Amino acid sequence: MFTISTVSHITADTKHPLVMLTSREGYKYLFGKVPEGTQRVLNENKFKLAKLKSLFLTGTLSSWSDIGGLPGLFLTLSDSSKKGIDVFTNSKSLLSYVVSTWRCFVFRKGAELKLFDTNEENIIGDNNLVIRPIKIASNVENINQDSAVAKRLAVQMKKLVSLMFPKDTSKVNDRDPNSYKSDPTETDIHTHVRIPEPQALLPTAQQSAVSYLVRFLPIRGKFDPVKAKSLGLQPGANYRKLSQGVAVENDQGVLIQPQQVVADPKTFPKLLILDIPNKSYLDNSLGSDKWFEKNDDLGEEEVGIVYHFLGDDVDFETPAYQDFIAKFPRDSKHIISHPKLANNTLVFKRSAIDVLTLKCIMKDNFNLPHIEPYESLPEGSVFKLHQLQQFHVQSSGVEVDTSLIQSDSWESIYNENIAGLNLPDVNLGDIVDSEPSTLDALSGSLKDQVHIVTLGTGSALPSLHRNVISTLVRIPYHSSQGDIRFNSILLDGGENTLGTFSRNFGHNMGEQARKVMKELSLIYLSHLHADHHLGIVSVINEWFLVNNEDHRKLYLIVPWQYETFISEWYKLEGQLNDSVNLDRIEFLSCEDFLPDRLPKYHKIDIDDFEYLYDNNDLNRIVAKSPLEPLNRSAISRLFADLRIKEIATVRALHCAWAYSVSITFDLEDNESFKVSYSGDTRPNPKFVDIGRDSDLLIHESSLDNELIEEAIAKKHSTMIEAINVARYMNCSKLILTHFSTRYSNKTNTVRNSEALIALSQSLNNYLTKYRVSPNIFALEGQAYPIKSYDELDICYGYDFMNYRFKDLHLQKQKMDLIYDTFEAEEDDDKKERETSKQREKQEVRRMQRLQSKNSVHKKRKVSGSEDEEDQ
Repeated sequence: MFTISTVSHITADTKHPLVMLTSREGYKYLFGKVPEGTQRVLNENKFKLAKLKSLFLTGTLSSWSDIGGLPGLFLTLSDSSKKGIDVFTNSKSLLSYVVSTWRCFVFRKGAELKLFDTNEENIIGDNNLVIRPIKIASNVENINQDSAVAKRLAVQMKKLVSLMFPKDTSKVNDRDPNSYKSDPTETDIHTHVRIPEPQALLPTAQQSAVSYLVRFLPIRGKFDPVKAKSLGLQPGANYRKLSQGVAVENDQGVLIQPQQVVADPKTFPKLLILDIPNKSYLDNSLGSDKWFEKNDDLGEEEVGIVYHFLGDDVDFETPAYQDFIAKFPRDSKHIISHPKLANNTLVFKRSAIDVLTLKCIMKDNFNLPHIEPYESLPEGSVFKLHQLQQFHVQSSGVEVDTSLIQSDSWESIYNENIAGLNLPDVNLGDIVDSEPSTLDALSGSLKDQVHIVTLGTGSALPSLHRNVISTLVRIPYHSSQGDIRFNSILLDGGENTLGTFSRNFGHNMGEQARKVMKELSLIYLSHLHADHHLGIVSVINEWFLVNNEDHRKLYLIVPWQYETFISEWYKLEGQLNDSVNLDRIEFLSCEDFLPDRLPKYHKIDIDDFEYLYDNNDLNRIVAKSPLEPLNRSAISRLFADLRIKEIATVRALHCAWAYSVSITFDLEDNESFKVSYSGDTRPNPKFVDIGRDSDLLIHESSLDNELIEEAIAKKHSTMIEAINVARYMNCSKLILTHFSTRYSNKTNTVRNSEALIALSQSLNNYLTKYRVSPNIFALEGQAYPIKSYDELDICYGYDFMNYRFKDLHLQKQKMDLIYDTFEAEEDDDKKERETSKQREKQEVRRMQRLQSKNSVHKKRKVSGSEDEEDQ
């Protein structure tokens, strides 16, 4: 009647447990943490969220790994259903603080994140179940706190968060091609508020850990007409009243109670979601009697199933913990989530099939994700938590169902999904047993040895086939000892970047992962859209952990708002994470590498914000602060530590505070390496200027030519435009990435130079005819050198792709086979119908764009100048 399904267990991709309870009416309730990767797991395993009622966060709020998937989950929910979500937590004020740190990058229309405190005296319920929150205090000594101040700050935070989900987001999601010139946050006062310290709301260590006792409401028994007749009742109104629970009299005047003619109600064992975050909560948890409480609300039923979500330092094998388990009925089922039990099994199978297919084609240029086999516990009442495991709660008891658990090996994946493709020259043993791409120095020049790893190549949302955008570039250099070493840079880091990183480099007990994390020296963030940065905090946390014994700096070149987010976030996480030391993070703004830097907005005190809020005086332009002096000493340290010769940024044609970048590294005498990264942008002549003569261009390729109006409206590039940016840069090596989810495992691919020329001419004609500006093809007659199409080595990005710079041309040799392998089995008529539909939509969007262009409303400028057509 009720089913509990495991959404995630502890793996490299999903760091915490999450389970979904489905009621007999199909309503769904989530319990646990929301780690990065959650929205992709839900999509991968076809968990439907249309009837999702609530999310119940368990334990405490202490780290990004607890809730790193919550922003993405919320964005997914609001995009798909246009509705909000109720979130119950141990501390509404702390969760409000968490949500407020997102204020620079979360905007959704018509959807609201509703936050609720959990109080033990307040039962949560509906017509299916009742939920009793149970809070357990830690044994950490309390810090004196001004409760009046905390209460006032909580009210202020509630007001701030309420403005983060406006009904009108037309400014933020404007389809006007020129909307990137305006900054919607200019009048969004709440985004510029200086929020209070989280300790003033509630010190992290003093949180109570919340767990949940769930009672499934009994189902009334069926009316028995035979019994009713034997008691002297005739069919009719009396039958109806009795079935509704109303007592009636028979013809002899005897009062007949409903229970005399109705079968016993069906009752169900209770469910307990128990979260013990760390050992400071252990003794109080084991000593509490709240887990066994019975009353009118909670009923007399016994607990039949217990989920144990246990922190790393909680030992479930001690006699004390085993005695605690023994307190529950003998037939209770216990499911334990703990790193000691968890198997790092494959999570994203559809993506893994793609990677294995590509490795069968290009063995040396793809790493198979590191996975472990599933190993069940000996049969009994204790189970390890594992993805897709189910427990069915019925009136007769609790039944376990492990039929959906996947225990995949690379051999089984190949045999089930790839063998039938009849790929040439495949030796499965060589493929599966091959070592991951080496990190060592190879023969050749230093430039040849530059190592590029595309960790994520998708856009907007993690999909079945691609994670969101992130690219790692390893730059070689000669050390003072004379050997060749590497500095690594990360270009953007969408949600679960660390998961893909760990899978790609996790072989041999994570030896490569530790090495590359020690190399990591620079993280560059192109803009504030969530698909580009929700994974960066996890990467920083791992960097702190791996590099805790040295004093190296980690440089961040980011939009200045992201420094605010990081500083605010670590005021929370830094209270319990001893490895965090923000003094080791060197922040630089993307503005610092522009000739026309813009100042930050002025920070508003939260008391002043509340005054404006209470007086409905929020519609005003936020003042800019004075332009801060350039931090030349930090830039000099960055250049020296990473052997950088030059960094240049340009404002991307995408949204406010978005950038493209070119970085030139000194490798050795008379040799340098210049890499240019577009981020999200329409094709930009000014990016061509700073990226001219790049050795490598990494450019977004979100859409194909048939979707040019979509690309114009959403400020993205088509594949053919990105290729021509490389030509005009005089750059022969190009990696295309950031593909729309509509392309699944395919890319918007073109097979030969003749097709590239034809597409370029076609799109140039279209852009010229309808006077779209800027038109990148206008650079065709420039005085600078331009590559021919035949001179380009175009490499289409796939997740887990590993290339040395000297080998980037190799994909071109295999592209026909890759294209044919991934080509969907569609007949020509179907393809033509789809193309026709796209063209019809293109014309509609073109008319919408022209209508928008001709509208009389005025746009605010980012910098105030009137001639910023290509900024």
